[in-house]
This record gives sequence, structure tokens and C-alpha cells, in this order.
Amino acid sequence: MEKYLTIAKTLSILGFLCLLSSTYLLRSEVLELNEIRFSSESLKSDEAMRELKENHPLRVQEYEVAKKNHELQMKHYQEMLDLYQSDYDEYVRRIKDKYNPPYLPSKPQPPQAPEVGQKLAETTLDFRKQQHEYFKMTKQLNLVSLFSALFLVGGLLFLLMFDKGKERILYLAVLALSFFFMIGPSFHSILSAIVGFLQAPNPY
Repeated sequence: MEKYLTIAKTLSILGFLCLLSSTYLLRSEVLELNEIRFSSESLKSDEAMRELKENHPLRVQEYEVAKKNHELQMKHYQEMLDLYQSDYDEYVRRIKDKYNPPYLPSKPQPPQAPEVGQKLAETTLDFRKQQHEYFKMTKQLNLVSLFSALFLVGGLLFLLMFDKGKERILYLAVLALSFFFMIGPSFHSILSAIVGFLQAPNPY
């Protein structure tokens, strides 16, 4: 009987360690996916910051033009207000003419640099590849977690039933604790569904 108790303890320990390892391996895959996804956002932020610095003189010029445009609008507003108070008929005629002050021209968007577009496209491809690796690893680790959970729970139940020593309370505590680690792979199974809906980074 002592031999079987030793085997049960060994299987329980191995099952516990495998479950723990599976949880952290799956978590590392999810973190890898997020890192790839946010590296694309970081690249876009760097590019936006570069354009912001380069376009500072242009934005100053746009501000000066906007100030002049605002002055024209205020001048027109004041004229219409005075006209409304002094000559209502002329005011109505001007309203019918639908006079509008000039507006700023629309600013064209600069083309995306080829190297930036290539990096973003590579990030998108890396994300999709890593997404496939995540599901592949999840499928494999799901079987590992199944057998690990069977070894862990089966070994602990065997020890609870046949080991008459003082460690029975310890076995019961470990059995209760083991359910927390068995939830880990189940949680990642739910997370797999969420990962499946994750969209690859937009390269544009």
C-alpha cells in the first residue's frame, strides 16, 4: 500500500505542476498577442508624433489664417447686427443672398511612408500567425490539462481514502486549492473565444 500511496503523491504533484505550467504558458501566449497588437499602435503613435513635429510651422500658419478668417466673420457679424438694427429690409435682402464668409481650405492628407506601411503590414501578419499559434497551443495544452487534472484529483482522492496518516487535512486543502488551478485552463478556453474575435491591427 505504501508503494501505491507514493505513486499517488507523485501523480498529484506532477498533475499540479502541469496545470500550473499550462495556465502560465497560455497566459504568455495572450500577452504575446497583445504585445504584437500594441506594437502596431506604438508605431502609429511614433509616426504621428514625427508628423506633428514636422508640421508645426504649417500649424502656426494655419492658426494665423484662422485668426484672420475669424476677424472676417466677426466683421460680417457686426455689419449684419448693425444692419438688423438700422435697416431691416436691407438685412432681409442680405439674408436671402445667403452670403457666407470664406472658410479655410481643406488640408490634404500626406501619403504613408513605404517603410511605415511595410512595418504595419508585417505586424498584422505576425499577429495573425501568433493568433494561430495560440489556438494550436491551446488545443494541445487542453489535453495536457485534462490528464493533469485527472492525475491530480484522482491522486488526492486516493490519498484521502487510503492514507490514514495526519496528512489527510493537507490533502483536502490541496484538493480545494487545485480547483483554482483547474479553472485556469477553463478561463483560457473562454479567453480563446475572445481572442478569436480580436481583429488584426489595421496597417492603414
